[in-house]
Amino acid sequence: MMGDAMFTIFPVIGLLLSLLPIVIAIFVIVMWLNLTKERNAYLKQIAEELRRR
Repeated sequence: MMGDAMFTIFPVIGLLLSLLPIVIAIFVIVMWLNLTKERNAYLKQIAEELRRR
C-alpha cells in the first residue's frame, strides 16, 4: 500500500521540480520589469525638475 503511494508521489515531485526554475525565472523577469518601470519614473521626475530650473 505504501509503495503504491510513493510511485504516485514521485512523478508529482519531479513535475514540480521541473516547473520550479520556470516559475522562478518568470518571477525574476516580473520583478526586473517593475524595478525598471520604477527607475524610469524616478528619472523622468528628475528630468522634469532639471527642465524647470
